[in-house]
Amino acid sequence: MRFRKFEIALRPQWRSWIAFLVVAVGAVVLGGAALRTAIIDLLGESDDAEKIHRAIAMDPANPELYHRLGMVLCTSSGEACRTEGWRDLRRATELDPRTARYWTDLAWVCEMAGETACATQSVEQAVKASPMTPQVHWLAANTLLREGQREGAMAEFRRLLELDPTYAPATFHVCLGSLGDPQLILQKVIPPAKDPSLRLAYLTFLRTNEEDEFAPQVWRQIVETGTRFPFSVTGPYIEHLLERGSFDEAQGAWRDLEKLGIIPSPTPGDEGNLVYNGDFETTPLNTGFDWRDQPAPFIALDFSDPSSHTGNHCLRIDFTVSRNEQYSPITQLIPVSPKQSYVLTAFVRSQDITSDSGPRLQMLDPVQQRDPNIMSDTTVGTTPWHQVSMKFCTGAATKIVQLSVVRVRGRTFPTEISGSFWLDTVVLKPLASGESVCAERAP
Repeated sequence: MRFRKFEIALRPQWRSWIAFLVVAVGAVVLGGAALRTAIIDLLGESDDAEKIHRAIAMDPANPELYHRLGMVLCTSSGEACRTEGWRDLRRATELDPRTARYWTDLAWVCEMAGETACATQSVEQAVKASPMTPQVHWLAANTLLREGQREGAMAEFRRLLELDPTYAPATFHVCLGSLGDPQLILQKVIPPAKDPSLRLAYLTFLRTNEEDEFAPQVWRQIVETGTRFPFSVTGPYIEHLLERGSFDEAQGAWRDLEKLGIIPSPTPGDEGNLVYNGDFETTPLNTGFDWRDQPAPFIALDFSDPSSHTGNHCLRIDFTVSRNEQYSPITQLIPVSPKQSYVLTAFVRSQDITSDSGPRLQMLDPVQQRDPNIMSDTTVGTTPWHQVSMKFCTGAATKIVQLSVVRVRGRTFPTEISGSFWLDTVVLKPLASGESVCAERAP
């Protein structure tokens, strides 16, 4: 009876020992597996082909090891090594056809070997393996382009831009260099989306690469979408047109922006005024055909001063420190017609303008520097709102004039200027034929 009690008392201990042995054996097995995996990883990360071969012998179904070995062999100098490396890369795609990286590296090796079919088929498989990865489409498009597969390349570039528009500059550069046809890029590379962002990027690319002849067609497509976009992305295009003397195109683009509501249109009753924003009711864009300010020391500009002649705002110019300097703080470019008579009117006032040479309005042809080149009467002292005007005739080649507020250096005491000047209700209109001043000019 005592023996049986002793036997029963030992049974829980035996169970604990058995459990311990099971855990210990499992730990040894797991530890051995972990050690084996660590050894394989260490060998597989080597640049030594022999070590990678040893890793493959330990894990012959691991596609990453074949890929690693293939890349090491293909970058070696021996032709035989590269041939073997090609087979290893192929084996990696067979073991794991869903990894795009294996296919793109295989395509690279095939392309180096002049195996066009292998290269194109490999990039096609890469796209199938990872259809939402932009870099895969970029690699596929470039491979197809180099292999002469233009249609396939353009399709891949288009899909790339749909996935990631940030590839646009690089895509345009590669396509224009290889295809040499801006029209083809517009038709088959840029996706036919209502969003004009990519076409605007293309417009910028054409401008910076001096492909100006095709830019108007791109602009027309942008406008035809009817989609509004920030002025900041198209302002440089208009500025570029002005700089290269394409005044008619710049004026047309400006009117398009008005129609799209991207910039304010003339207010009712002010449609015939050629001066844009002549009442200063909106903050100037400082580019295009709006007012441009030219900062200068000791001058302060306020485009929203409330003490206006008409409307809610006017321009105020403060000459903050007495100086005898020549100033041209604001200007505006205005499209006009050649050999046409015009009249400019504006309302001005002043306070404590100390110099005998105060602010004036100037109108001149910025290209020819003449025809016209005239100034209004100066404004000095303290004066209430009053109208200034001047008539002029444009030259035979004049397409644009520059309206400026200027102050020329004083020549009689007191020469230095200080005080304030206000400008509002600036209007430029053509004169009727019966009021022409062109006939009064000397031939």
